[in-house]
Amino acid sequence: MKKLTTLILLLLSPLVIAQEKQIWTCQQVAGTQLIWENDAWRQMGAEPIPMLLRLGGKYSSYRMSEEERPLECSKASNGKVSCLDSLGSKLIYIDPTSGKMGRSTLLGAVQTEDGRSALATEVYNCTKL
Repeated sequence: MKKLTTLILLLLSPLVIAQEKQIWTCQQVAGTQLIWENDAWRQMGAEPIPMLLRLGGKYSSYRMSEEERPLECSKASNGKVSCLDSLGSKLIYIDPTSGKMGRSTLLGAVQTEDGRSALATEVYNCTKL
């Protein structure tokens, strides 16, 4: 039994190392959004809301206010990290070296009628915890 447990731990340890978790606290420094009103898009500022970002491959997520959303993240060839939510409507792109991050929300662009959600682009400065 001890040998089996040891073997399982040895086999799982590379997976744990490969999916290093990182936690970032992020402050919005700029943002803009488009709101659908009266059959037209109207531009307005995006309310700055701090974000907590957890990076860990398919176990990634972000939290804003009381809302936490799962993310699927992968490392790009340039060393940056790109994350999408389950709908593919929110994109987070972060440079782990500088802590600069962008977040965009695009679902409203393909929705119809009055049910459109806002389109938004936000820029953040993040610090690794």
